[in-house]
Amino acid sequence: VLQANNETQQKKNIALLFDMVRMSREMEVSLGRLFEMQSSNGGFVWFTGGPDDRYITQYILTGIGHLKKLNALPKNNEKINTIIKKAMAYLDNKIKEDYDRLVKNKANLNTQQLGTSEIQYLYMRSFFTEMNVPGESFKAYNYYRKQAQQYWVKESRYMQGMIALGLHRTGDIQTAKDIIKSLLQNALTKEELGMYWKEFNTGGYYWYQSPIESHALLTEA
Repeated sequence: VLQANNETQQKKNIALLFDMVRMSREMEVSLGRLFEMQSSNGGFVWFTGGPDDRYITQYILTGIGHLKKLNALPKNNEKINTIIKKAMAYLDNKIKEDYDRLVKNKANLNTQQLGTSEIQYLYMRSFFTEMNVPGESFKAYNYYRKQAQQYWVKESRYMQGMIALGLHRTGDIQTAKDIIKSLLQNALTKEELGMYWKEFNTGGYYWYQSPIESHALLTEA
C-alpha cells in the first residue's frame, strides 16, 4: 500500500489486502470444518456423528487434489497435510480390502472386477503421485490399474474420462489417448449445444450418473 503511486492505487491495494485476509480466514474456517468431519480412521462422515463413508472421502480428497493442482492451497499447511495423510491411508486400506475380498471369495481375477469405487480411487490417487502407495496396498492398486487399462471400453463415458486422466497422470499416455479418441468419436456436436454425449441426457440417482458433473469431467479430460 505504501508503495502505491497515487491514492487510487492505494485504495485498490488496500481492497486487495483485506480481500486476501478475508480469503485466508475463510479457508481456515473451511479447513476447520473438514478437520472436524474427519473420523479418527481417516474417513469423512456426511454429518456429525455419522459413519465414515468411502465415496465422500474420495470425493473430498479429489477436490483437494484439484485445488492443489491449481496451486490454490497454502503450501506446507499442517492441517491440510494431516487431512490428506489420514484420508489417503483410509482409502489405500479400502482398495486393499476390495482386492482381499476378491481373493477370499476366489473370484476369477482374469475377468472384469473393476467398479466405480475403484475407478474413483484411481482418479483421486492420480492427483497425489508424490505419495507412494504403501506396500500392503500396492498389489491391489496395481491390479485395479491394470483392470482399468484392459476394461475401460466397457465403462460409462464418465468412468472412461476418470480412467483417462488417472492413467495419463501415472504414465500410461497411450491408453489415455485411445480413450480420448473413443470419447471424441462418440460425441455429438450441434451448433446450439456444442459437444455433448447423448448418455448424459438421462441422468440418474447415483453419483456417477450426474449429467453436469459427467460433462465437466470429460471437459477436464
